[in-house]
Amino acid sequence: MPNKLDRATVVICTIAILNTMGLGLIMPVMPELLAGFQGGSIARAAAIGGYLSLVFAAMQFVFSPILGALSDRYGRRPILLGSLALASADYLMMAMAPYLWVIFVGRMLSGASSATLSVVNAYLADRSSKEDRTKFFGYVGAAAGIGFVIGPFIGGLLGTYGPRGPFYVASALSLVALVGTMLFVQESLPEGNRRPITWKIINPLSPLLAPVQGVSLALFAVYFFDALAGFVFPAVWAYFGAARYGWNSTTIGVSFGIIGICFVLTQAVTLGPVAKRIGNLNVAALGLSLGIAGFLTLVWLQSGLFALILLPVFSFRAIVGIAIVGESSAQVDPNRQGQLQGTFASLGALASLVSFPMMTQLFATQLSNGGSANTWHSGAPFLLAAGLGGVALLLLIMTVKPGPTTKGGQASKKAQ
Repeated sequence: MPNKLDRATVVICTIAILNTMGLGLIMPVMPELLAGFQGGSIARAAAIGGYLSLVFAAMQFVFSPILGALSDRYGRRPILLGSLALASADYLMMAMAPYLWVIFVGRMLSGASSATLSVVNAYLADRSSKEDRTKFFGYVGAAAGIGFVIGPFIGGLLGTYGPRGPFYVASALSLVALVGTMLFVQESLPEGNRRPITWKIINPLSPLLAPVQGVSLALFAVYFFDALAGFVFPAVWAYFGAARYGWNSTTIGVSFGIIGICFVLTQAVTLGPVAKRIGNLNVAALGLSLGIAGFLTLVWLQSGLFALILLPVFSFRAIVGIAIVGESSAQVDPNRQGQLQGTFASLGALASLVSFPMMTQLFATQLSNGGSANTWHSGAPFLLAAGLGGVALLLLIMTVKPGPTTKGGQASKKAQ
């Protein structure tokens, strides 16, 4: 098993970059594209965009465990190839969409194919030792972060030539990832480690009904509450920055870039060494603590400059989910890695389904009811995020207490 980056791992990380870059490419042009179907109304376009986000998250929620289970049955490589081919065709369809319903179908397909990252993690779990698994998951998380940093910037530039251009480029990127997988990625799951598909495995509600064998249910709960809190940034950060700090679109874009870069650095550089030194669960506890402090600071922070300066500290919480996934992966047999990764991806999608409308409606309600953007009212979503992070931290401490025996991914499971 490799303990450092080899060619296959680099290709897998490149797939993660291209996959998330494709998603990021279309973000800046969606308002203009949707407004074109709504008589030029940005307000109506925003409403449609909210429905599209829900459709995307719902499909990701449903298909994450399905792709994970399919990869446990038929291998990682064919599922990766199929998902990337679907993504390429999907972006091309949306680029040429003559009607709004075609965009909805396209976003449904995007949600289904975006579950590819769960298969990517299962691939790396097959090829890495338990001690190095968290480090490799961090590489994928960092690669995905790079894609999210680069994608919106390039998408904004391409958007000057029309709102459909980024979709063609996203389709091409998925095609490049498909070719790279065909040429350089070999199957990682031996025939002897494969298992049949059952309804229980592919049911998207399975994480809530029954845990993956060998993994503490508390770890799933910690992951879910942390994800609920973390989605506050993509949900309201742009609106919050504009309302409280008077940021324009350029400054908001820069702030997202800072967040993305910090996510990449913490996941690719910091996570591996720190996890080996103090253990995955202690890393998760540290990340949750810093995240709670950051959320509470943003509730009342009045300086936009200090908000930008403190973003690197806030971003350390990005390693929480990966540390939990790494800890869980060390507790699961090889033939269940796909199911495990699909379960976490499904939980993340469910969290986005709940968190996006919850955070945006809380923000809008506080301001529309007379709350000032310069008081805690505009920061109410971050106050809620701090509470959700507190629940995650409490669960982690009380049910799966971090300790030195968890170093290197060797779990000390207190609750099963």
